[in-house]
Amino acid sequence: MPKQNQRNLSGKVAIKRTRKIDRISSLPDSLLCHILSFLPTIEAKATGVLSRRWRHLWKEVPVLYFEDDPFNLPGLSDDEVEEYFVDFVDNVVAQHKVPHVEKFKLECSVCGEDTLTRWISSAVGPHLKELDLCLCIYRDDYPETCDLPPSVFTCASLESLALKYRIYLYSLPDVCLPSLKNLELDTIYVNPEKVLSGCPVLENLKLILEAFPLNPGINYPAIHMPHSLKRLTFADKSREDSLKLLEVDTPSLEYLDIKLQGHYLNVLFSHFTNMVKAQLDIYPQDKHLDWIPELLKALRSTERLVLKLDTTTCLLRAPALNYPEFCRLHNLVIDIPCSNSAFLINLIQHCPILRVLIIYNQKGGYFCSEKHSEPSSWTPPANDPICVTSNLMILGFSGYRDSADEHAFIAYILQKGLVLAIMKVLINVELRPKKTYTIRKKLSTLPRGSKTVHLIIK
Repeated sequence: MPKQNQRNLSGKVAIKRTRKIDRISSLPDSLLCHILSFLPTIEAKATGVLSRRWRHLWKEVPVLYFEDDPFNLPGLSDDEVEEYFVDFVDNVVAQHKVPHVEKFKLECSVCGEDTLTRWISSAVGPHLKELDLCLCIYRDDYPETCDLPPSVFTCASLESLALKYRIYLYSLPDVCLPSLKNLELDTIYVNPEKVLSGCPVLENLKLILEAFPLNPGINYPAIHMPHSLKRLTFADKSREDSLKLLEVDTPSLEYLDIKLQGHYLNVLFSHFTNMVKAQLDIYPQDKHLDWIPELLKALRSTERLVLKLDTTTCLLRAPALNYPEFCRLHNLVIDIPCSNSAFLINLIQHCPILRVLIIYNQKGGYFCSEKHSEPSSWTPPANDPICVTSNLMILGFSGYRDSADEHAFIAYILQKGLVLAIMKVLINVELRPKKTYTIRKKLSTLPRGSKTVHLIIK
């Protein structure tokens, strides 16, 4: 046989031998079970057809993840979907060999409350660490709410709890979750104070408030955030409700994302000395103007700050606002309802080490509901902000329309920014091509304080 053919043949044999090697199956059962724990149970169970070794491996996984979406097949009625899904879950639970479930996740909108309660009760035990529920019940084409077994709120081993969609949490038993560190509440109605009072070591909280539609106008008297929090996402979507007191006495807080649309009469904050990033989206109510300065003062140590459009509108409404010194702030993102260079300069005067400034001019945008007038003339500041001359490296300006105030602000930063590396100006897409061309030409000829600045105009 010619040597060339021998080499080709030996290569094919090597390839065949390589294909026969099953490196995954050579792993220990404990590691394979860990890999399967990241899959929905229906997919983990399907691996049983791979080989004899895999046939029963899924039964050893201490995680159960059920979702009814794969059973919603074309041509099946709701009753048939419910029947197939219930049979599948019951069959899995009956065959499951792990005596104690560590993680249980259920996404379901086709089953009755008794069935859901039975499944959840069977999962809650002394070894359960994570419980994730997204539930809804439909009867006569109308969504109903679902109560939960009381054992959910007294599970001592639970470290992570997520309750979402149409779970009814108004009449709660006493809550005692001594190990809970992660909590997500995004349900149709929840009594947050009762839940939070039973979570003494909570570190991460996502709380979404919505008034229960069958009982509109429910008022939350007060919410006290747990002292131990490190990360807080809080959104109130109901503008009809009012809260007498919101207390965020969380000195260890590192991340804050807050969106308030209701009426907040009194808000108390501690000084967030460990704050890394804060995002504020606060609806411009008159009462909010009383406590927003205190919130900014509490955030004076943050490293990154995002001010959404409603928050900026609040600040512009305030008659006189003394900003604190943001001594650690190096990244600022701000939405503005119109160009207001005096407001921007006043703000960055208090950000001495600011390196990145991103501005979104929302004038004329969909979410800009109020009319704001731009200043008629540009007044240069008496003292240049320290950050502009010493630290500002990146400036982004989106929605540029080339008003007199906008042009003067861009020209000022470009000239005074001695260490500026990138300035990116995105022209408003509504402007005509001829106007856009003129803007590019005007901006490209502005004097520059930094010899290495890269000016990008789009």
